[in-house]
Amino acid sequence: IADCSGNGVGADSTAQFGMWEEPEFNDVVINEILADPISGGTDYVEIYNRSNKIIDLSQLILSSKDTVTNELKSLSTIAIEGYLLFPGKYLLLSENSEIIKAQYFTSNPKGFWQMSNLPAFNISDGTVVLSTPQQKIIDDLHYYDSWQFPLLVSSKGVALERINYNRSTQDASNWHSASQNVGFGTPAYKNSQFTESTGGANDEVSVDPEVFSPDNDGYQDVINIIFKTDVPGYAGSITIFDQRGRLIRNLVKNELWGNSGTYSWDGITNSLDKAPIGVYVILVEVFDLNGNTRQYKKTCVVASKL
Repeated sequence: IADCSGNGVGADSTAQFGMWEEPEFNDVVINEILADPISGGTDYVEIYNRSNKIIDLSQLILSSKDTVTNELKSLSTIAIEGYLLFPGKYLLLSENSEIIKAQYFTSNPKGFWQMSNLPAFNISDGTVVLSTPQQKIIDDLHYYDSWQFPLLVSSKGVALERINYNRSTQDASNWHSASQNVGFGTPAYKNSQFTESTGGANDEVSVDPEVFSPDNDGYQDVINIIFKTDVPGYAGSITIFDQRGRLIRNLVKNELWGNSGTYSWDGITNSLDKAPIGVYVILVEVFDLNGNTRQYKKTCVVASKL
């Protein structure tokens, strides 16, 4: 194999190739965002190909959105000349790859793509949209700075990570601050807060893990409350109490559920304090329009390093 000038390819060189396919909704998702970089830093967005397709990034537009009119703004083609994003691959988008590499560790230095223009990301809240050139939405995120771990001294330079790329993009409990142990960001590789919990095969409601330590160290910082129902159309609420029956957190209130899903609790109370070490009761209530109700009680333990 040689290039057009006759220069041969080295013996240890490898390359991937294949035929790309049209992206559909959630084939590629927004997986991490840094909207408030440290001094001298730059914003970034990480995307992940969760499909089994090869996606040509000349067919994807990164933009923001007017939340009143839903009009896309600051549209920018990710890779005008083309870039193939293979299944299961991460790609970090920014206006300066070298700055990101200098400020954050990465195990995937080749997973960076530099764009000439990135939409401006507000610190308090903002939008990030992936769409096709025809403006068909592939993924759409409205993020909030309040999603950051509330016990952080400062969220400057702290990326928001998606806990699971197979869960809903707009589920606030599916986002968490990147761990301090990894330097508050995981550009172009697996998120420090990633968990993939499916619950017991026959359990309608399950908790995983049952013991967690919400200290933002990247290890079991959240618990996942997993539900499965045999019929659609249920609405659900999740409320957390301490072992003395005192209300600690209204996690979910009367939300429409599908046949299955996951919510995450980060150990933070309604008053934005860290829940004390101890046992907690998780009350899951589901009901449908016909008046059928179900209740489930599960327990978890908030732990801490000694």
